[in-house]
Amino acid sequence: MAASTPSRSIEDLLRAGTAHLSEFEDAAFDAEFLLRGVSGLSRAEVLAHGDRPMPADVVTRFDDAIERRRRHEPMQYILGVASFWRDDFVVNPAVLIPRTETEILVEAVATRLRDHAAPTVLDLGTGSGCIVLSLLRELPRANAVAVDLSHEALAVASENAARLNLSNRIALKPSCWYSGLDSDQTFDAIVSNPPYVAVTDKKTLPRDVREYEPALALFADEDDDISSYRAIVHEMGNRLRSAGLLALEVGMGQSDRVADLLRAAGFVQVEALPDFASIQRVVLGRRA
Repeated sequence: MAASTPSRSIEDLLRAGTAHLSEFEDAAFDAEFLLRGVSGLSRAEVLAHGDRPMPADVVTRFDDAIERRRRHEPMQYILGVASFWRDDFVVNPAVLIPRTETEILVEAVATRLRDHAAPTVLDLGTGSGCIVLSLLRELPRANAVAVDLSHEALAVASENAARLNLSNRIALKPSCWYSGLDSDQTFDAIVSNPPYVAVTDKKTLPRDVREYEPALALFADEDDDISSYRAIVHEMGNRLRSAGLLALEVGMGQSDRVADLLRAAGFVQVEALPDFASIQRVVLGRRA
């Protein structure tokens, strides 16, 4: 009788995973994160029970996850989920991975709409839906419309809305900015994290980003890195109600130009908010 394959403990897997990811600065963290993701174990369980043998199916999934990570695939795509604000969101390569700095946009909008009786929100380029769905969670009387050019992205947003029991409070529509909306739809707030990376900066992005995340959601027009903001402002018409809020995430070095764009269009109370690295990350304005 052939000898059975020796079991592999949590410690064995973490040691091997860390070794295979040695080129990564946070190899040990990545290995632990992936093991917790494929096993369902908490960090406390991983740390307290290193000698626990793992089932064969977990070992197989972990080995596969490590191999994918070696190719620089983002861990959120490997596991199919990303944490944002107060929830976990389904993600895949059709949508950007939610970033911590985008939570500043959510917090700013939620704070400014908190006392509104029943605000309506439009999310332009919704992707996974993480911004608008987080706002609906914070604002229980709010309703929303979310649009995206990508049907695949809208499918992800729809799944996330269903997971969070918010499908009855959001309408998801395929649209290039406002083109797919009903002619009479207006909103108390318009939010967006649009494409803002210059194409010429593609080579400077981490490999995880430039090779895996959707170019449609990343890159602005080749000769104008704030082209998305120009379209959002210039094509708005009367979509935003009087005193309505426009809230935009921006890239490094773009806040002044985007703020000037809003002021030129007649917005008032224009301000920029920094992220945790003191980069001006969110530009806000009120329609006069």
